[in-house]
Amino acid sequence: MTVVVALPFAYQDGRDKYDGIMRYLRDTGSDWDLRLVRDVRCAASFRRALDGCVAGVMFGDIGFRDGGSCDSDALRQECLALCVGTGVPLVGMDWHLDEVRRRKPARCSFLNIDSEKIGEMAAEVILANGEYVSYGFVGLHPELAWSRLRGAAFARTLRRAGRRPVRLFRGEPQVDGGDLPTWLKALPKPAAVFAANDCAADIVLKVCARSRLRVPEELSVLGVDDDPVFCVHTRPTLSSIRPDFSEMGYAAAQEMDALMSGRSRGVRRIISGEPTVTHRLSTAPNSSAGMLVRRADEIIAARAHGDLDSDTIADELRISRRLLDLRYRQINGMSVREAIIEARVKRARRLLAYSGHSIGTISKLCGYRTKSYLGRVFLKREGVHMREYRRRHSKDENERS
Repeated sequence: MTVVVALPFAYQDGRDKYDGIMRYLRDTGSDWDLRLVRDVRCAASFRRALDGCVAGVMFGDIGFRDGGSCDSDALRQECLALCVGTGVPLVGMDWHLDEVRRRKPARCSFLNIDSEKIGEMAAEVILANGEYVSYGFVGLHPELAWSRLRGAAFARTLRRAGRRPVRLFRGEPQVDGGDLPTWLKALPKPAAVFAANDCAADIVLKVCARSRLRVPEELSVLGVDDDPVFCVHTRPTLSSIRPDFSEMGYAAAQEMDALMSGRSRGVRRIISGEPTVTHRLSTAPNSSAGMLVRRADEIIAARAHGDLDSDTIADELRISRRLLDLRYRQINGMSVREAIIEARVKRARRLLAYSGHSIGTISKLCGYRTKSYLGRVFLKREGVHMREYRRRHSKDENERS
């Protein structure tokens, strides 16, 4: 059977959702012929994908997301009308549309990431990072509900913690022109800025560079998606929250299966998942020690699965291991060795949950030569054996369905 899958593959969330879809197909042995639409900038590309015999349609958030102007809502409405017109089952991911609620199309399901949870987590990350004089949120197009929800939850959480003022940038963020440069300069410094996604955060960083605003000394910047296209290659590197889009893709494929088999008539639900944050230089504490620790964090995040230890990191940073451990413990509350182990166990958890690799292979992928060594470390950290963790997670996946 042919299932159309339209996702923004140019972005991390689209790739993660596709990963979740493929994981579901592997887990269930489903034999779908996927017809991929890698980018939807106009309804014509979507219309062509619907030609011929199609058993179902799955689509993610579509339209521009980089601050450029377009009528994203009109594009969604046109694509939705095309899908509904086919009469085939339809699963939408990250669509917040009042029109969808009004039409209530049959055999359609809509799943959304918990945007309020993302906004709350952003506030918690910034609160844990230190004291700032002011706080700001930079969203995208006003019609994007997920952007509005993230900003509102961010501001609400900070206000509850007694942090004021929280200023919201109203308008479309642009590198050239627009009001963003003036808005950023007007924030009392030091300031912390949360951007709706990495695209918006990248624009903020570029405007800061042109306006000679120092990041992170004057302005701390946090994004969402943890997309390496933006986060790793920006200057400075960008800290970012990564929602569990893979879980959303898995749940979407599961719901598509239920719709096509007649076991579901359509649902609307929130996918919470387990967001994670990757700290990089854009949110480094305002000290040389903070910058040093963020650089160590970047090395650990990139290479913990390989042959890495405290001495190697200290050599790269050109300081003694003792000084590195002292500064790292002062800021992160643990030693560098403990941070490496934590990164490896975190990767092991994800591989156990989302891959079919053997435990021996997972051990090697996490930087351990033997599975027995990782097994002991994992048991001490998680309180369960690796096989039991995998079994429990599979059970949780089934319960979430």
